[in-house]
Amino acid sequence: MSAALPALHSGLAVERLGKIFPRRDASVIAVENVSFQVEPRQVCILLGPSGCGKSTVLRMIAGLEHPSSGHINLNGNPVTGPARERGMVFQGYTSFPWLTVRENVAYGLRINGDVNAMREGTVDYYLDRVGLSRFADAWPHQLSGGMRQRVALARALATSPQLLLMDEPFGALDAETRWQMQELLLSVIRKERMTVVMVTHDVEEALLLGDQIVFLSSHPGRVRTILHPPFKADDAICTREALRSHPDYAGMERDILAMMHEEGSRH
Repeated sequence: MSAALPALHSGLAVERLGKIFPRRDASVIAVENVSFQVEPRQVCILLGPSGCGKSTVLRMIAGLEHPSSGHINLNGNPVTGPARERGMVFQGYTSFPWLTVRENVAYGLRINGDVNAMREGTVDYYLDRVGLSRFADAWPHQLSGGMRQRVALARALATSPQLLLMDEPFGALDAETRWQMQELLLSVIRKERMTVVMVTHDVEEALLLGDQIVFLSSHPGRVRTILHPPFKADDAICTREALRSHPDYAGMERDILAMMHEEGSRH
């Protein structure tokens, strides 16, 4: 058994996390003995081959799934279910079609009864942050996929979560829009000093956004390695072009792709 991680009074601590899904014939071990920590204002990427349990880990951090074993703590408090302190952005476009862009972003504040935040211009602030001020009164069906995902991001940010969770948020976008959204996200989380845990299968995205990459092995998901890319140390790398021109990029991408191939071949 691995040694217990030291307790964090700030940030996220995931310790010996496991998840078993019961089945009629035989139970399925989705995740086993997963441990890692995320410091405040870090972006942690969960990366690995398809079916390795990335989204399951994220859903347990969100409180949408209950662990079969192990513990999750955020800022010293145990995670036992969904809570306002954790905002979530999914891959699918989750805008409410009967609400305008502004009303969609205000939705989380309204259901939490946060009248002061609405009066203080929080919604307009985050609409500006994600470049949607001109579309505040538009309906979701009038927006492109990338713009609808900006609405989802602004809605999550408006509730001022301690931790932002993202499950392949740009996976449904075309390549050009995805690069734009990656750069937008990087800009926003730097300005807002956000703590983020994000699932992706895109190696380039992981290297651009991540302060830390937790690479999970193939089923059942275990931590194979934890990487700390050097690309964000001085905030100089904020575009895809700058990332690709960094002298360490090609080697790290090659090593991660090799791990992906090795883990994928074990199925």
